[in-house]
Amino acid sequence: MKEVIFRVVLNMDKEISEETKKQIAQLREWITTQSHLPKDLEDRIILRFLHSCYYDIEKTKHTIELFFKIRDNSPELINHRDPLSPAMQKALKIAKMAQYQIAGDKNIWFWQLNDPGLEQYDYVQDARMFFMSCDAWMLANNHLAAEDIVVMDAKDITLKFITKFNLSVARKLSKYQEEAMPIRLKQIHVINAPPFIDKLFGLMKPILRQEITEMIHFHVPKSETLYKFISKEDLPVDYGGTKPSMDEMNKQVVDIIMEQRETFLNENFWKTEKKGKKTKEATFRSLDID
Repeated sequence: MKEVIFRVVLNMDKEISEETKKQIAQLREWITTQSHLPKDLEDRIILRFLHSCYYDIEKTKHTIELFFKIRDNSPELINHRDPLSPAMQKALKIAKMAQYQIAGDKNIWFWQLNDPGLEQYDYVQDARMFFMSCDAWMLANNHLAAEDIVVMDAKDITLKFITKFNLSVARKLSKYQEEAMPIRLKQIHVINAPPFIDKLFGLMKPILRQEITEMIHFHVPKSETLYKFISKEDLPVDYGGTKPSMDEMNKQVVDIIMEQRETFLNENFWKTEKKGKKTKEATFRSLDID
């Protein structure tokens, strides 16, 4: 695995400009002066943050700081992430994920829940799985897309979801997705939206930035409104498209997660340095996640 990553990094070096290389070096130097930040961030991960911030150095610094602050303050989402544990295996069985590229240099992040009645669904465990799958994606993927699109299938969502909802976790998760993840989020689509979706959306709307709420589009069952944003052929075959099935693409996601299992067993992975606690507190004071 390490040889593959090394080879990709070399290829990436050939593609990026000299100016970008200088920016990566500048950020690397900045990281060395921040005693609380981990020093093992690969250049390709730094580049991903830089790209997500449209190569704005100061914005990239803020995003990196927030990325680690949220992780430090979310042990319920970042710890206990063994993909072979019973709890994680259960979560991986009831939710299917797909991460793939489409025309226009866009990434699709697809989430499909398969739990009628929500008998097995655990909101916190699902959020923990989200963090894990995103980390695995960053570790294995080197493509820098121009745009990221989220598609969520709400076919099995019922009003019972309200009893599963955790506001504290939702706040951290939304902050992480909106401002800390090194992606260029542009669209969010909820397909097979139930009639009561407004009630569920009401739970989330107060903790979402207006910029994000404006990205969200709801599509009722059997409608074709999604095709105004995403070509039908760019959807999985399950949804009438030409992409591989959700089962196939979910297996790819799970395989990548399993390849990184040793990383996820490390409870200190992508966390701030303990020896820099005072500096960390001073630096993080202005980064409010509530």
